[in-house]
Amino acid sequence: MKYSVVIYCPDQHLEYNIHTLDNQGVGGGVTARVRMAHALAALGHRVTLYVNCPKDETIRGVKYYHFSKLSELKAEIFIASTSGDGCDLSELCAVDINAKLAILLSHGIEPPIGIDCLQFDYFYSPSNFARALSEKNWGVETNKLFVTYRGVRGQNFERAGDLPIKRDPYALLYAGHPIKGLDAALRVLRLLRQNDSRFSLHIFGGYGLWGDEEMRIEEEAGVKYHGLIGQLELARRMQALGFCINLQSMEDSFGMVNIEAMRAGCIVIASEVGAYPEVVHHGKNGFIIKGDHLKESTQMEAVALIMELVEDQERCRYIRENAIASPHDWSKIAKAWEGHWDWALSERLSSSSELVGSCSLCGGSWLILADGYHCTDCGYYQQYVSG
Repeated sequence: MKYSVVIYCPDQHLEYNIHTLDNQGVGGGVTARVRMAHALAALGHRVTLYVNCPKDETIRGVKYYHFSKLSELKAEIFIASTSGDGCDLSELCAVDINAKLAILLSHGIEPPIGIDCLQFDYFYSPSNFARALSEKNWGVETNKLFVTYRGVRGQNFERAGDLPIKRDPYALLYAGHPIKGLDAALRVLRLLRQNDSRFSLHIFGGYGLWGDEEMRIEEEAGVKYHGLIGQLELARRMQALGFCINLQSMEDSFGMVNIEAMRAGCIVIASEVGAYPEVVHHGKNGFIIKGDHLKESTQMEAVALIMELVEDQERCRYIRENAIASPHDWSKIAKAWEGHWDWALSERLSSSSELVGSCSLCGGSWLILADGYHCTDCGYYQQYVSG
């Protein structure tokens, strides 16, 4: 069934629409709500975004309005979202929300301000890691939890008619806010260059990714700082790099950079924190490094792994092929949302959204959707296992 969908976000630290993603670059929270809005519209849903947009307009089938214009609401599906600027939804408490389903699209570790006065039917968590936190720390009832991974826009990585991009196996990638793990990535590079000066580190993103004041990152031997660039160009450049270094202590609820690097065939080497071990399957589609990311012993483990892999291109090919096939396209995630709404509203129970047993975590019933298995009792998610 096709629905009228409203997605609301009051964050003011960034001004954006779909063109901002394509041409300038933004963080994972903005990416998730905007990409999903357009993926849902492409399926035929009537989608309106109330966000901090430059102006009211319709772009590629999605209506954009400034979030301050939401005074009352009548829609079949209402989705609230905040991923920055204090993560505050308290102004929604004064809005008359008339919807068949009210959903909180969660992003971070901590609950948004103001959700105590709001009645959500479902909490959409970006990972099983985040789902467990919502149950334990937020006090969310398990039957209101639904895990929905983030997706990638496959078109960004397709180059029909163009010559293949030549990948540099000695080129490393760091993409994101510097606070997460740039220091560790730089230290790994320096250790690698002691053995081989061909290694380089390409840095994308920066302080402006979260709306902070931009500060230039100093370059050094083997380091190239590219700053914030659009997601179309970033996807192209990722495909020319060998390894994505994502060593950090910050617990991400998902980690968009991992799946974007995977889709580009850039081998991910990440810390065992947050949702990373859930997405990066060690030795299959990437690698997990245990230990403190700022300790030299941990960094040396990453260095030894990279040195081993650059000499074993057959193993790299195996990892890259698995990595490229791992992330779901936003269109598949949108179909999973549509199937969940159909089931939750009892409109129909189609062959693409049927209940089977049993959940590997709680023994409840699985709801089979486009992206995998979702437990209707505890919200746990399990991807399809490829052959």
